[in-house]
Amino acid sequence: MNVIELMNTPYEVALQKNIWKYTIAAVANKRIFVAIIGAYYLTIQGVTPQTIGLITLFASLSSFLFEIPSGYVSDKIGHKQALVVSRLLTLVSSICYFLANSVPMLIVAAVAMSIGFAFNSGTGSAFMHETLSELKCDHEYSAIMGKVSAIGFAVPVILTVLVPFLVSISYKIPFLIMAVVDCIGLAAVTSLTKPKMSQAHIEEVQASNFKQVMREAFRINYFTIAFFSGIISAMLLSISAFRSPYQLYIGIPVIWFGVIVGIGRLLASLMLANSRKIEKYLTLKSFFFMEYLIHTVIIFCLGLTQNAYLVTLLFIASSAFHWGLNKIDEGYQLKIMGKTKFKATLLSVGSQIESLLSAAFGFALGWIIERYSYPMGYMSVSLFCFVILTFLYVRMVRIYKGVI
Repeated sequence: MNVIELMNTPYEVALQKNIWKYTIAAVANKRIFVAIIGAYYLTIQGVTPQTIGLITLFASLSSFLFEIPSGYVSDKIGHKQALVVSRLLTLVSSICYFLANSVPMLIVAAVAMSIGFAFNSGTGSAFMHETLSELKCDHEYSAIMGKVSAIGFAVPVILTVLVPFLVSISYKIPFLIMAVVDCIGLAAVTSLTKPKMSQAHIEEVQASNFKQVMREAFRINYFTIAFFSGIISAMLLSISAFRSPYQLYIGIPVIWFGVIVGIGRLLASLMLANSRKIEKYLTLKSFFFMEYLIHTVIIFCLGLTQNAYLVTLLFIASSAFHWGLNKIDEGYQLKIMGKTKFKATLLSVGSQIESLLSAAFGFALGWIIERYSYPMGYMSVSLFCFVILTFLYVRMVRIYKGVI
């Protein structure tokens, strides 16, 4: 059923508008300065590589500590309100980055961004799932959200590619542009229409407590898929954290960093736009098998070569598959959750697991790289994850038999 066919009443028309408004918010959520953030830190007086590690630590801890509380708050106060909080915090972050002239200001910016992302994590997905459910189109979640995410990745690509050139004028320019984009995103989420079921959901959740959330997670065996998806994301995020140093190490010029990220995002947007077609050719069972096999093989191959061209292709493929398959994975998680009233909280539980695993994997990978080499680090992480993911996959096939 097509969403357009359901636009009969003013309420349904308003819900339909949620889709393009949320798309604007998705575009605004992408940080265009990701390719140069480490280099920007080094332009601030007093910043050293160790300081960068400290800033990253504060950001990771903030993300870890706020993931579940933010999801629970979202379920308590409403998903739209939580999205507004998220956009306000990312705006504060961009402004702080722009004005930063000291390490404490950089820490405030990084922490605000992490908490803002925590409030967005799971909340936007839950809000859109409720919107589509009200429109009787929740079965098209992956297809619609795939297209939304495709636009969210594709549109900022131009700015992401231009960022390394803009910094030749001033490192501050990308953050000023990001602040303007954040204002547009804030306006978009502020104008969202709350689904009627959302208010009923809030009243129901307000009568519950966090113990009930955990009982619900165990009832639907959510932790198995949360750890499965969390390990894949943590593995890829930890590898991504060392992408720029490794590219410099093997002689890839900095000017190409934005282009590499941009190509990866463009390919991801194409995959996201075709999420529905991908789902048609893959069962849930075969999708999860393909997902973990592709990622572990790509990372293992990174450890087998130091050829600049091959490494570039592998990083592009890793980024494309990571973000390109993300919404299908998330859609299957929501399908496994079924009618539970704690969608945002449970997705935040999954994100917190991902944050904790990312910190562990990042530390372990850094330790192996420092004592041995980049190839040893990549191969060790990929082999370890392959073993754990195989065990979790077999368990998922068994416990989600009715869904898979």
